[in-house]
Amino acid sequence: MAFPLLCLCKIPLDEWRKSRANLRELAKKGTSKTMPRSKQDKFISTLSRLSAVDPLQFEAILRKKFQDRDFLAAIFDALVDGIIVLNPSLEVVLANAAAVKLLNVQRGQGLVGMRLGELPLDDTVRKLISRYMLGEDRETSLEVELPGAEPTWLHISLHPLRATREDDGEQLLLVQLRDTTAWHQAEEQRRRAEYWKQMATLAAGLAHEIKNPLNSLQIHAQLLQRALHQKAKRSRSLEMQRQLQSIDIIVEEIARLGRVVNEFLSAVRPGRPMLQRANVNYHVERVVETFRPEAESRGVQLVLKLDYEIPPVEFDPNQLTQVLLNLLKNALEALTDTPDPFIEIRTELCENHYAISISDNGHGISADVLARVKEPFFTTKATGTGLGLAVVSRIVEEHGGLIDIRSDLRHGTTVTLRFPLDGRPLRLLEEAREASSMAPDGQKVFSVDNAPAETSASGQDHETRAQQ
Repeated sequence: MAFPLLCLCKIPLDEWRKSRANLRELAKKGTSKTMPRSKQDKFISTLSRLSAVDPLQFEAILRKKFQDRDFLAAIFDALVDGIIVLNPSLEVVLANAAAVKLLNVQRGQGLVGMRLGELPLDDTVRKLISRYMLGEDRETSLEVELPGAEPTWLHISLHPLRATREDDGEQLLLVQLRDTTAWHQAEEQRRRAEYWKQMATLAAGLAHEIKNPLNSLQIHAQLLQRALHQKAKRSRSLEMQRQLQSIDIIVEEIARLGRVVNEFLSAVRPGRPMLQRANVNYHVERVVETFRPEAESRGVQLVLKLDYEIPPVEFDPNQLTQVLLNLLKNALEALTDTPDPFIEIRTELCENHYAISISDNGHGISADVLARVKEPFFTTKATGTGLGLAVVSRIVEEHGGLIDIRSDLRHGTTVTLRFPLDGRPLRLLEEAREASSMAPDGQKVFSVDNAPAETSASGQDHETRAQQ
């Protein structure tokens, strides 16, 4: 009964009202030429029985079917997991909104009608589906990472189904897409926390073994440097100049080594934040004004946009200053040879946190470098130690926050810092509904969505621009 009624949904109700005598003719027109004879007979037989039904009663039945169909379609589109249904020709016959979003397909384009080879999936997934449909492989699940500016992890499951309840119904394949990105991010954060814990233990031993001899070397090198400079006043020989140059290099390198050790210790043991409840907008503005002369000297425009809806929050002023200055300097260095360079500093009040973002229109960061920027001692700078961003990450984590870095080789880089409003770590806030997802083993993990919420319309934007 379900199949004929579904076909009748395509017959206008006014045609039904015109004449019940035409019902059999409409049935013949509505049947497919490729439909088996047995199904055609069953279809026409059912319509013959329906011809005796009162038109108003039949109209009510059809309306109920339409309502049920729309209700099921709404549920289908409301599913969090992406669902794609493929026919034996590996063509998409059904897909919900979540699948369109997860595969980053334009909503106007949709997925229905696409063939398997046209879907933005990994080759491994295509081969898995093809082998499954051919009966060559019974593997039904796979974990893949979709490439892109923001990598997305998907857990893909295959489920066979038939188009109808009859045994001769068309064999279809349901492909379930589950976003496990948040779970992988939480695992990466856990792994990084364990790494820093081990590094802190190592640093405690190295601090005594390295810093004491280093301090002694620095003191004696400075004494020797002072003595040679005094001696150079009486003798300006070429040999003396070489000795002065050598001792100056020694002192500089010892100082640089000391900075590396200090930065390393700060990275692994940044210290517990001395939290104070204050206006974060006021503090951000002060840091930006401190940095403004350096930016102006290089012809870089600073744009400050503050969301005054952010309430007083708890943070360590000294550590936040260290974080902001580090990120501002990184942005400034990325603007070398950039036409019309600018840096935008923005604060935003979001649902359960506030965000501070620093954006530049520089040359951006490649995907392979972006994947390693938080690693200690990794740097692309000739004079960098590779610890600056590691220190930033540790301070943000000690504040219970998260750091998000997005970059485009054509449009620059944006670093977003997200801090909790109530002091609880963001990764533990169950109120972050948009970022919650199910781990592959069924464990629920929470983190904050990478996409910042829109600034409140009532929030004012304070823009400060420096002339180039």
